[in-house]
Amino acid sequence: MAVNRRLFLGGFTAGAVTVAAGTATPAAAAAAQGPTTTFDGPVVAERFSTNSTVNSAFLKTTSTTEHAATVYQAGTSGSGVALNIVSDNPDNSAVYLTGREKTRGTLKISHIGHADGSDADAAAVSIDLKTAGTATQGIFLTATDGATTGNLICLRNNGRDDFVVKGSGRVGIGLAVGSAPWSQLHVVQRPGADSALMVEGAVRIVDAATVPTAVDSKGGGTLYAQGGELMWRSANGNVTRIASA
Repeated sequence: MAVNRRLFLGGFTAGAVTVAAGTATPAAAAAAQGPTTTFDGPVVAERFSTNSTVNSAFLKTTSTTEHAATVYQAGTSGSGVALNIVSDNPDNSAVYLTGREKTRGTLKISHIGHADGSDADAAAVSIDLKTAGTATQGIFLTATDGATTGNLICLRNNGRDDFVVKGSGRVGIGLAVGSAPWSQLHVVQRPGADSALMVEGAVRIVDAATVPTAVDSKGGGTLYAQGGELMWRSANGNVTRIASA
């Protein structure tokens, strides 16, 4: 019968497992910390602690159904969390996360909410930029291997794409699920909204780099500026000057 083997270098007590693995090799660690004890099968302890100058832990499984590690906070109150990661290194990230998914997110966050709305102050993702005056960015997304084709951001609710940024850089608001924006910014007025766009303050229209000539299959027309004049081009191609320069 196959057994799982746990190798601990150092002391073992009934209440805790402590590993001191500061040396480079298991043999050196065993010589420095005492005899090596091998446990066949699972090891249960109230606490597991390492203080090392090398990799303190490596967890790997080839199982197709089991997780490599599960961290479970069973408390139902207080300030304790399931996983607390701290880094003092200003030259690198606190966490690396790499995946090869095809139909799932590399990071999956599921917030189990409360139907009565009592969790209004909670968030699936919460970012706190500490230190006044910091120039750090809240969210940064890039593609270091070249341009991509999928959505860069997609906020989907109410059976539509409420906000989407395509790989092309086009932005859609209130679009049907999976549809592509027709313009650099495409806003769809939905039932219940008084308008598709509301601006409190001035609106500036810069002269069009190229005077529009294409016929829009959606109908309507095109509003643009030319030489400081405000122009309107109808769907049939007629151009009307609305305001002079």
